[in-house]
Amino acid sequence: MNPRGYGNSKILSILIALWIVLGFLTVPAVIVAAPSGDPVVLGAVISLTGRDAAFGQECLAGLNVAVDEANAEGGIQNRPIALQVYDDRSNPILAAEGVRTLVRDFSPIAIVGSNTSMVTAAAAVAAQNVGVPLVVPEATNPAISAIGDWIYRVCFLDPDMGNALATFAYHELGVRKVAVLLEEKHDYTASLAKYFHDRFTELGGEIVIQMSYPAGDTVFDDAIRVFKGKKADAIFVSGFYPEAGAIMAAARREKLDVAFLGGDGWESDQLFDIAGDAINDKSRAYIASHFSAEVQRVKVRGFVDTFQDRYGRRPNTSSALGFDAAGTILTAAEQATDLSPAAMKAALLGARQEGVTGHITIGPSRNPVKKVIILQARPGHRFAFVQSVLGTSPETSLESSKP
Repeated sequence: MNPRGYGNSKILSILIALWIVLGFLTVPAVIVAAPSGDPVVLGAVISLTGRDAAFGQECLAGLNVAVDEANAEGGIQNRPIALQVYDDRSNPILAAEGVRTLVRDFSPIAIVGSNTSMVTAAAAVAAQNVGVPLVVPEATNPAISAIGDWIYRVCFLDPDMGNALATFAYHELGVRKVAVLLEEKHDYTASLAKYFHDRFTELGGEIVIQMSYPAGDTVFDDAIRVFKGKKADAIFVSGFYPEAGAIMAAARREKLDVAFLGGDGWESDQLFDIAGDAINDKSRAYIASHFSAEVQRVKVRGFVDTFQDRYGRRPNTSSALGFDAAGTILTAAEQATDLSPAAMKAALLGARQEGVTGHITIGPSRNPVKKVIILQARPGHRFAFVQSVLGTSPETSLESSKP
């Protein structure tokens, strides 16, 4: 099965139509047999409520598109795919419980989950303990895949993201002095800030100050005044979209004109609502991410069109990573000797697919080979494609294909 065979079917349809019009060919109806038999269960432990709901809901939307398309093409071994979803409510304890519940009640061939590193780490420990493949869509902390050999990932890692942002800021934006703000007590934000700091100072840049804030903070005017006194060229916010938007709005009020840098935790439509007019034609706000709906590959265009027809909006990174996580599992299922967890575990190692977030190969440490994409926040709730950057972790840096 080619679970996402965009492009070829359209070309074939056009050619067949031309032959019919010219009278050269009579074409019988092509019927794909509906899947039958017991369903093949794909599990998902994702954050549909709680703090990370914006990521989880989009991830589920991408998963639904992937599963529906695969079922339309015959399912797995002519068996329908059933998606069983557990809402971890953005809570690590519930994420672990979700893995155990899905395995006990539904015997999935693999589980997709979760959305942020802290929650996903708990799910990964549970998956390793019960012996079920966990395919991580968007949690980027390097420690997650090191939890064990049942853990796989379709997103790049914090070292890739931090390095890409630092390199872009230094070489492309000409930034030399950066102030860092990071959310305290969070694995993702600490890891991303570390890798950004290391790469930026290695290049010759200076971190003029680093400050932390508690999750949910909304007042950053004092921090902005401190950064203003430090004459920073840019502010790197290692955190999530609610606080990033509030920080940009505070800088606007304080008339501080600097570049803003962030990771994939910024990517939400709500960032634009919170930042308000701080995101305008002259603002410079850039994030490292996994996906751009503006990439012109046939695979991406087909996914964007299908997603938009179904949901009435363009997919974002979480949607695309959910789609690719499912696609990686379905690709492995084609190659597996059977659909047992052990056979799926073996098939996932080295699995290759043309994903919408890049050409994905699961490498020896069960992380993907792929690129980092730099996006710019633009008016109209738009993240515009800027460029793709090679990662620096051992596997990601092997990627040489276009985004």
